[in-house]
Amino acid sequence: MRTLADEIGTAIEVDLAVMPPHQRRAYAGLDQFRRPVEVRGVQELARGIAESFGAFAIFDVETVLRSPAIAPFVTQTLYSIPIELRRAAYDRDRLKAESARKEMARLISAALLARYHFEPLKHAGASCHPN
Repeated sequence: MRTLADEIGTAIEVDLAVMPPHQRRAYAGLDQFRRPVEVRGVQELARGIAESFGAFAIFDVETVLRSPAIAPFVTQTLYSIPIELRRAAYDRDRLKAESARKEMARLISAALLARYHFEPLKHAGASCHPN
């Protein structure tokens, strides 16, 4: 059975894996020729990661937050990830990139779970009705 931390980590991993190439390079601080440049696009990436938590109720102590409210914390966490790990996450070697993305997702989810409390939302639909 999957734990809540696994679900959050997987959601982050998917967000990191499906980023468009230009956004990957910008977050890793690389240009189109793979030369080091200034890091860009962190806020957009943080907003995308925060929006992927729409299926969770997010609590900050006793306050219920919507997913966009955690975007500044996700941005801060993304900036704290070492640049070497970011660049490794988008390396041409697939195994190296996948393991680096898993490590990044683990770091981000650990920071989020240390700061906020997540609970999955229970959707009431026709399939949930006993009749």
